[in-house]
Amino acid sequence: MDPERWKKIDELVDAALDLPEAEREGFVAEKSGDDLELRQKALELIGAEKASENFLQNSAMNQMARTIAEKDPALFQNSLYNRTIGNYKIKKILGFGGMGEVYLAQDQKLNRQVALKILPKEFHADDERVKRFEIEARAIAVLNHPNIVTVYDFGHIEGVNYIATEFVKGKTVRDLIGAPPALKEILSIILQAADALTAAHEAGIIHRDIKPENIMVRPDGYVKILDFGLAKLTENEGGGAGDFAATLKGAVLGTPAYMSPEQASGDQVDNRTDLWSIGLVFYEMLTGNNPFKRDGRQATIHAVLTEAPLPASNFNPEVTPELDRILTKALEKDADLSYQTASDLRADLKRVKREIDSSPSWSRISGDFQPPPARPKARNHLLFLGALFSFFLLLGSIWFFYYRSGSGGEKPPDWTRAQNVRLSDRAGTEFYPSLAPDGKNYVFASGPDGNLDIFSQRVGGKNPINLTPDSPADDSQPAFSPDGEQIAFRSDRKPDGIYVMGASGENSRLVADFGFHPSWSPDGKWIAVSSNTQDIPAVRTPSSLWVVNIETGDKRRLTENFAMQPNWSPDGGRIAYWFTESRGRRDVAIISPEGGDPLVITDTGNTNWNPVWSPDGKYLYFSSDRGGSMAFWRVRIDEETGRPLGEPEVVPTPAKFNRHLSFSGDGKRLIYVQTENQSNLKAVEFDPIGEKPVGDPVSITDGNREVGFPELSPDGRMFVMNQISQTQEDIVLLDREGGNQRDLTSDKAFDRYPRWSPDGKKIVFASDRSGKYELWTINSDGSGLKQITFMKDLAASIPAFSPDGRRISFDNARESFILDLSKEWNESDLRKFPSPGGGSYFRAWDWSDDGQKVIGYFEGGRVRGMAVYSLAEDRYEKINEIKYFPFWLPDRRRIIYARGGQVFIADTDTKKERRIEALSDEPVRHVRLSRDGRLLYYTVFNSESDIWMLDLREN
Repeated sequence: MDPERWKKIDELVDAALDLPEAEREGFVAEKSGDDLELRQKALELIGAEKASENFLQNSAMNQMARTIAEKDPALFQNSLYNRTIGNYKIKKILGFGGMGEVYLAQDQKLNRQVALKILPKEFHADDERVKRFEIEARAIAVLNHPNIVTVYDFGHIEGVNYIATEFVKGKTVRDLIGAPPALKEILSIILQAADALTAAHEAGIIHRDIKPENIMVRPDGYVKILDFGLAKLTENEGGGAGDFAATLKGAVLGTPAYMSPEQASGDQVDNRTDLWSIGLVFYEMLTGNNPFKRDGRQATIHAVLTEAPLPASNFNPEVTPELDRILTKALEKDADLSYQTASDLRADLKRVKREIDSSPSWSRISGDFQPPPARPKARNHLLFLGALFSFFLLLGSIWFFYYRSGSGGEKPPDWTRAQNVRLSDRAGTEFYPSLAPDGKNYVFASGPDGNLDIFSQRVGGKNPINLTPDSPADDSQPAFSPDGEQIAFRSDRKPDGIYVMGASGENSRLVADFGFHPSWSPDGKWIAVSSNTQDIPAVRTPSSLWVVNIETGDKRRLTENFAMQPNWSPDGGRIAYWFTESRGRRDVAIISPEGGDPLVITDTGNTNWNPVWSPDGKYLYFSSDRGGSMAFWRVRIDEETGRPLGEPEVVPTPAKFNRHLSFSGDGKRLIYVQTENQSNLKAVEFDPIGEKPVGDPVSITDGNREVGFPELSPDGRMFVMNQISQTQEDIVLLDREGGNQRDLTSDKAFDRYPRWSPDGKKIVFASDRSGKYELWTINSDGSGLKQITFMKDLAASIPAFSPDGRRISFDNARESFILDLSKEWNESDLRKFPSPGGGSYFRAWDWSDDGQKVIGYFEGGRVRGMAVYSLAEDRYEKINEIKYFPFWLPDRRRIIYARGGQVFIADTDTKKERRIEALSDEPVRHVRLSRDGRLLYYTVFNSESDIWMLDLREN
């Protein structure tokens, strides 16, 4: 159809849809006059719009979500939770989409996780949405391709229509566009998508809704095409669901910003419509820009039909002329001049990828490509000499690549061939595993009884043995000695520090009165430790690296730069570790055991940590979010210089968050931890006199999220909290019932510890957006973001407003201060909380409502426990030996806090505490009371960390 003709029809339809339904036909008749074709086409589109109730303009999943949510929100959230549908035990909700809800379920017959897509009972067999549901099931079921989500089952049980597909973890291409991957990775994604489309088209299936949201990239780089809800079966048998696409003649199917011109104009489409869309996704990944997307549907479709995009190289210097040519052909508006098959597009892309892979200019994947300079004209003899020089240079490159880098020698382990075996399956957290050198046993830390202990277990066994049963304190971070005869570990027992015991738990002895993350030297005589710890990278915490002689106790400091988690190389010549640099990024570095200047290994990704050497010392493995998920990566290390040879490569695992890896001595077994955290906010009415809840708790948030440190606004109407993802934390607001969530921050910074000002107009929080943690304020409407502290060296964190709003308490992980807000930073005299002695400092946490007392706890040294600081008397009164997050009750005498997953109230005068009964069956983490003391709110936290093994011994 002529673009101008389509534009006229589209404008008429849009204008008619703005009128009451009864007036639309007359309006169209008046505006179309004698143009009967124009009138007929417009009325067909208006009729299709009414019949489909707009749900064809959106993804099927999103429309159904709105329908159910408007009818019965409770049904939408919890209708099938914990039920069994056929063979499928539903575990939790994953999301909502245009055809209902998607759940994570366990296939009890085959013992595997599936994504269960449910169409609710309200829709009967003759409903159009049921027909679309059947289309999707039939479309995917005929396909068997690694880049297309696999359908395991489809059926109708107990009045419920369902599709069971493989459960795909990862990120959509839409998520990746915000932090674009390197060109090689983009090409890999588009090539895999083209492979999938080739298979679909050969099976007679057109997707018709290819867009970034429907392309999933797993942590290991595999691509999956999702959501065939708009698929057209080009070779169906006639009748039934396969003909549904033809029942709404004139309706425009798909997402306007990714429609091909023929799709946007309502003309007949074939497989080439998917090629246009994948070309557009490719363009957007390369440039971060969709060239056709406009503010409205009509303007977007007009751009698709009439406008030509600028070359992608205008936005991205890595885009070569050949890639520009491919994109121009893919986005050709005349379908006869564009790519005719997905295999043709794939072939062109493969040629480009092959050129990039073989070009020295493309040796990095970090986006540092510089186009080679044009070769100047030269005489024949100069050309000959240049060619001769190039020949010898090529020989030298081949020698370096195959011999110096070791690529021509023994190949590294191919972990894609490994069996992925689950070693632990208990509820809760098992972490810090260490595999014995013979690979037959492993030790790990776990706390099933409330405090952490060291356990030993046989690989493949089911009966862990507690090696530290008599220790009342936390014991963690075990590490086998090189000969497998001893275990070093961190213990909080008195005196705390690094202990060594026999492999079966006997003869524990202190070897260092400080330290975390012990790592043995190859000769078993020394241990490298860090002075501080983090289970998962979070705040920029001061920490130095040390080496300690386990016999004499002699120690030597190596570095101070916020370094943690050392790992000694097998040849003894280097120690790898991770640190937080000044801008907040976590990087992996290497340093000599004798000290000196470190060598930074990583320069990509927000978080690189947990470095571990391969047993042969040739590779350094580490965890990184550079690919989106927290996956394992490895980089080859030059054995002479310690410098990386080439770029890191991913080590594929099925998990989204990986940490704490350990090798067997032969390098054929790798054990690691898969972690999934979830926390949500709940609230219950509370009797502050009787100290007991009234009624049943209600959920303020739910689902697969992690929130922390909630605080109710002074007027009791809004909650502020931080929302945690794998690679960032943001500040969010939501109303008292949990609705109307609004992101106050949404960026790569870590924003945490939000607190309301007493007038409810501002929020103070800690953020690393300036390069290190400082305090910032923001207005409750999201405006006025302002940095208020400018510490020279250490960070500023844990803020709390005084009741009059004129002061803020905070700490820097060594001392706590009070900031006077009436003065500018350079004029303000910080009031310092006094030291309690013993190398400890007081971490201020909450002000009493009269502004005279501050509750907090002692941190960082020998003095521990909660204490009240009196500002008038300038002294502490210790309450107990507990170190948690305390808050005042309105009576200025009692405090409330969570400990061990339970909620307690303590009297600061009598020093007695009492547990609040019958509050939650789930572990409680952050607990608060409203200002009147009558609403108790808290977060419930669930963490599942299990130990898995990649095993190459059987392959």
